[in-house]
Amino acid sequence: MLRPIFLFLLAAGALPLAAQPAGRVPLILDADTANEIDDLYAIAYLLGEEAIDWRGLTSAQWFHQYSGDSTVYQSQRLNEELLALAGRTDLPHPVGADSIMGMPWGGYEPRNSPAARFIIEQARRADAGAEKLVVMCIGAGTNLASALALAPDIKHSIRAYVLGFQYDADRGIWNKDEFNIRRDLNAANYLLNLEGLELHVMPTSTAGQYRWQRDTTFARLDQAGPIGDYLKQRWIDHGPDAEVWTMWDVALLQAFLHPEWASKRKVTTPPENIPRDVWIYTDIDEAAMASDFWKRLLNRP
Repeated sequence: MLRPIFLFLLAAGALPLAAQPAGRVPLILDADTANEIDDLYAIAYLLGEEAIDWRGLTSAQWFHQYSGDSTVYQSQRLNEELLALAGRTDLPHPVGADSIMGMPWGGYEPRNSPAARFIIEQARRADAGAEKLVVMCIGAGTNLASALALAPDIKHSIRAYVLGFQYDADRGIWNKDEFNIRRDLNAANYLLNLEGLELHVMPTSTAGQYRWQRDTTFARLDQAGPIGDYLKQRWIDHGPDAEVWTMWDVALLQAFLHPEWASKRKVTTPPENIPRDVWIYTDIDEAAMASDFWKRLLNRP
């Protein structure tokens, strides 16, 4: 939880955050939706958001030994189900790559997927306007890194937000031994090394404090109509014995949309990467985030 002294300093302007542009910011959400349940909750939160210009929802791979084949298509199916339920199939939702960038032993060869091409198209469109395109990766960074490798000219037109890594804020130490980063370490290193790319990181060591109790969550979802029923069933299907769930992906999305509920600082990339400055979230106000999430979902028509 954000400490009162931090909130005081933020209000006084003593701790400036990275600028959040005024107006409707173009955004693409890139989600490994079938991996866990919190991606769907993040997507549901974003539905109807008026502060941004939501350009598209892309699907990300999340392959590991227990995941089965073609994980990106599993994510794509869930994306399409929720968009159909919400009456938003008009929103572009191109499929992403089903394998990592490069090879298992390294390399930055891009995956030329519909999602990567869509990111390139939207970044070039944003370049003609006043706002950078936000690409938010709540899974592996394969699609974004591939788009940047395919079209390096777009890097100055993008603000990248990623969920991943762990970070010890007291000692300034990075840890790449984390699920999303392990799903495509090559892509993660590519984004860290890309000078000129504005990069913001929500480490799981920060997002991990955003935890919801199942019984309380289910009681609220029962009041949220068809989308609530869908989200509840996803929890039951994916984690039938889970009494608590960490809303990693929702934490990043809400921190972006409400910077007053998060603290972040400019830090240097890990020592094995090209040294440059990136932004990293170090704390969130999880109580304010949860209150806002349910206010939004329960007031949905």
